[in-house]
Amino acid sequence: MKAATRANHILRVISEFGQASVVDLTEELGVSPETIRRDLKKLDKSGELIRVHGGAIKKKNEDIGTSFNKRAGHNVGEKKSLVDEVIPYIYEGSVIGLDASSSSWLVAQSLPDIECTVVTNSLNNITALANKTKVTIISLGGVFSEKYKAFYGRIPQKTLSELTLDICIISCEGFDEITGVWDSNEYNYEIKKTLISSSRQTILMADKNKYKKKSLIKICELKEIDTLITNKD
Repeated sequence: MKAATRANHILRVISEFGQASVVDLTEELGVSPETIRRDLKKLDKSGELIRVHGGAIKKKNEDIGTSFNKRAGHNVGEKKSLVDEVIPYIYEGSVIGLDASSSSWLVAQSLPDIECTVVTNSLNNITALANKTKVTIISLGGVFSEKYKAFYGRIPQKTLSELTLDICIISCEGFDEITGVWDSNEYNYEIKKTLISSSRQTILMADKNKYKKKSLIKICELKEIDTLITNKD
């Protein structure tokens, strides 16, 4: 298959789904991963997409994510019931990764004051844990987003990639068994992907309102999640 034909296919996938993985493109186009990586590198250089770890995303993704302040007030009762199921997974001496979701913020608030370490890019999580004297907090730093009340960019990604976590706890915009786990923007996508790859166990918290929903970027397949905590039957 000619390079131009591959490039057109890649751009169609990116346009439709907002992202594409090297693995999927390799299978679809019947070429080697190295060939796909070279294609993505050229398309990135020409400004038609953005290369990320394991694939590529749209050059100009619209940030359709809801601000933290708005998310914090949605479905609080349901989220707290899920938090009650998450806390037993946390044990003394564990290293826990928390994303910048409102669900993780509730976990931080409910976390018992035990000897453990929490790694997070969320300012709200840090504030919630600040008075828990036995909890060691590792802030990932980076570029601060007022909208998401969290830090993003290459600094937190690089720091995370050099750590080994026992557990990471994340949320999402949508999920199901067929299409996988979705988020609304590349900022949260990158952090969550790195949390998953750095953790021995991944816990996804997602209330029933997120079931069968898709968003802009696919985080992973549902089978990559070790434990799903939801109130969906």
